[in-house]
Amino acid sequence: MVADTGRPSASAVNTFISLVYILWRITVIPIHHGLISFILGVTLYLAELLGLVAFFNFQYLFAKKYKLELKTLDNFKNGNIPSVDVLICTYNEPLSLLEKTIAASTNLIYPKDKLNIYVCDDGRRIELKQLCNKYRVNYITREDNEGAKAGNINNALTHIKGDLFAVLDADMIPKKEFLQKTVGYFSDDNMAFVQTPQVYYNQDIYQYNLGRNIPNEQDFFMRDIQEARASRDAVLHVGTNAIFRKKYVEEIGGYPTCSITEDMAVGMLLQEKGYSSALINEELVLGLSANTFTELVKQRDRWCRGNLQVLKHFNPLFSKGLSFGQKIAYFDGAVYWFSNLQKIIYIVCPLIYLLTSKLIINATIYSLLSVYIPFLVGQHLIFKTFSPKSRSVKWAHYYDTAMAPHLTLSIIKEILCLNIKFNVTSKEVVLDKKNFQFRVVFPHIILAIVSIIAWVVSTKLVLENNMHFGAYLINMGWSIFNFIGALISLKAAYQKPIFRISERISINEDITVKLYNKQNNLIIGKLLDISEKGIGILLNEKITEDLNLHIKDKIQVNLLNNDFDCSISRLNNKIIGLQFKNITPDKMKVIMSIFTENMQPHYDNKKIQNYIITDNKESICA
Repeated sequence: MVADTGRPSASAVNTFISLVYILWRITVIPIHHGLISFILGVTLYLAELLGLVAFFNFQYLFAKKYKLELKTLDNFKNGNIPSVDVLICTYNEPLSLLEKTIAASTNLIYPKDKLNIYVCDDGRRIELKQLCNKYRVNYITREDNEGAKAGNINNALTHIKGDLFAVLDADMIPKKEFLQKTVGYFSDDNMAFVQTPQVYYNQDIYQYNLGRNIPNEQDFFMRDIQEARASRDAVLHVGTNAIFRKKYVEEIGGYPTCSITEDMAVGMLLQEKGYSSALINEELVLGLSANTFTELVKQRDRWCRGNLQVLKHFNPLFSKGLSFGQKIAYFDGAVYWFSNLQKIIYIVCPLIYLLTSKLIINATIYSLLSVYIPFLVGQHLIFKTFSPKSRSVKWAHYYDTAMAPHLTLSIIKEILCLNIKFNVTSKEVVLDKKNFQFRVVFPHIILAIVSIIAWVVSTKLVLENNMHFGAYLINMGWSIFNFIGALISLKAAYQKPIFRISERISINEDITVKLYNKQNNLIIGKLLDISEKGIGILLNEKITEDLNLHIKDKIQVNLLNNDFDCSISRLNNKIIGLQFKNITPDKMKVIMSIFTENMQPHYDNKKIQNYIITDNKESICA
């Protein structure tokens, strides 16, 4: 890997090689080989040009290191810290999911006279209002759903009185120190919002269905691209896990309602006004990944169309208020979504050649490889140099292949202004048996079938000397590469059973648990895992008849000096599983206190926020 000091040189060399390649590519578009070849040649060239633009953006964004000065609540003069309203936004999520977020929010470490919690319910549910009353938090609703989530937040802004407001999605559970670590940055009067990454404590579909120990598919954007954007003061608000200065959001007219994804727009408009934003790249709020391929596609369709809607209404390239770096960052966001069209072209072109022998690049194999190989190697080395460990070229290909057919359709829908129903991603799916999600991978099945047909047809053409052997090998290799991506998509769509609604959190602390059986005999154990539904305990002694423990027996547990009524759900050697009974709000707060203290991403990518600590005018890196 090239050292950081060599990055500018590596970028300069790769830029030169890339420009040579893309200029050479113009000369080999098949102009005199028929209209179809010309159209295919131009289409492939435009796709490569788009990919090159994306790669230049990547180099630019990752060229600068993100530096963040450490700020705490002590940065406020005379201890005059701002008041904060926490907004938990919901539409139709299960109450069991919301209850965890509500309980965790009540555990936030912040002066109680400066903190208010509001549940913003666009579902107008009486039972949710009753739940809020139990937890003594505020409940806000409205008569309609105009403006979707943006409208929901705008409605809340007319009710809340705090200096700052935090936005949390229904499944996003904050750690106790969330406000402690973020509010200090508002001691800078120009700070408009502070964003923390979306991090997930469950497995995403690739980790779960493929059985791979790999980073979460969103880690690359949430932890790494966001950090690169932050270095250009272009942090993207991702709809949750952020804190805003209320008066600045009101100054821009509240959350824009022109898009089904309100998040990108509000952050960009605040930056356009000249206000600052910051990313705190720590795991301060954790939530749930979409846990089926179908739900993932619904989520990405919404993100894609919403971001394109924002770009249509607020074109960043023509914004006078955004800096050059900010414009590049937001332009790169648009390029990312359109890269799905590029991926489809890359999938289709080798198949067309193998099936029809239609010329797409009018060059000899030697001249093509002599220019393309340096270009390809340069891009690969730059990606390895600049990118973190959360994304590899191989997995980028798999993810792009999985999403490209669906997001290409999303782009077409948005370009044609088709009015599509708004879909909320379900995060609590339960499946009692394996399930193949045929509809969501139908495009990949077609791709696999057509690939096999293309291999047979092209092999026959080569044997009959009706296809150039070198071109055959290149396009076969290309199509096999795409075929593997399709197979990974098919495997990801083969959904494993999901038996539990609740995710169990493994306990990293040494927490002693006292159990009392029916005879009120004391049994000692150590807490293994916890969810809002129950706990797992490792007993100090093997389970025998002498302990008088049986499935479904009632048992009392003392956990952190709090008594819980439970029933036994499993017994295995020294391990006992218990289900909670009759959980009150106070007891749920205890449960969520332990839950959040031990909550961590399913895959730890070792990402940390490097802080600049200023002390006596000397800066050091923490």
